[in-house]
Amino acid sequence: MIKQAKVRATAHTNIALIKYWGKADVSLNIPTTSSLSMTLDKFYTTTELSFDASGQDRLILNGEGTDATRVKGFLDLVRQKTGQDFPGLLIDSQNHVPTAAGLASSASSFAALTGALVRLLDLPENDREMSRIARIGSGSASRSIFGNFAIWNKGHDDASSYAEPFYDEDIGLSMIVAEISQKEKKMSSTRGMQLAQKAPSYGAWVEKSARQLKEMKSAVQAHDIEQIGLIAQDNALGMHEQNRLCPEPFDYFIDETRQVLAFTEACYRSGLLAFATMDAGPNVKIITDKASETELLARFKNEFPNMAFEIAHAGGGLSYD
Repeated sequence: MIKQAKVRATAHTNIALIKYWGKADVSLNIPTTSSLSMTLDKFYTTTELSFDASGQDRLILNGEGTDATRVKGFLDLVRQKTGQDFPGLLIDSQNHVPTAAGLASSASSFAALTGALVRLLDLPENDREMSRIARIGSGSASRSIFGNFAIWNKGHDDASSYAEPFYDEDIGLSMIVAEISQKEKKMSSTRGMQLAQKAPSYGAWVEKSARQLKEMKSAVQAHDIEQIGLIAQDNALGMHEQNRLCPEPFDYFIDETRQVLAFTEACYRSGLLAFATMDAGPNVKIITDKASETELLARFKNEFPNMAFEIAHAGGGLSYD
């Protein structure tokens, strides 16, 4: 049953403090590790969804028609999963995130699309089920259904792999996002994961990540920003090391990435809370606290006057207009 003729939903990006980097099941986006993230207030996607008179699935991104192959594949899987052979959809998305540059644009995009789709088709608005559906489009999107801190349980099949809220208090954590590049990354996340999983040290990284997840949960609950930053930085740098150690080595880092990482380390040595985390792309997120963010931002702007920076804090989950 159709509940509304048109629905608009908004979802925010999330940044994993314990990373998802590798798939146990490619078709269902079942990960090799559980992950923990913070949803950001700054970067988001708003998607308006309606039925299309052409009967085809069409995608408009930031006002321009674009290739809908990936979205159509996702919608076809949802049709199969729900048993609802709904007609073609017009997906009109405004993406307030640099696309494919390592700022989790697909997470907010597929979470917003999932939320709009569930309401448009009058499906039960069950957060866990929406997380599972969003996961099929983009693994990280499973976490963007939720605000603040969320955990994506890796599971072992479609039913057991889903995200859920973990901690819903403001712990004073800030992220300074260094927007080093808005260019599309040369290696897709999916392909990058496939290659990284062939690294001889990948299994050890997975085992360490499981230990770090437990440590991160304790650090978040203790509001220990320094410990959160140290664990997140080590986890992220270990993830990127797998890319360089695999049989077909590749790297998301560019020169400016390395410069920002080195300056982050220098700021920490000087006594400020400053720790780096990165996803699949050249941009760096610097973890700090609200008490230090102004001074730290000033230092980064002085050191990198031609680079764009944004301060982000914990944001909300899926919402509707």
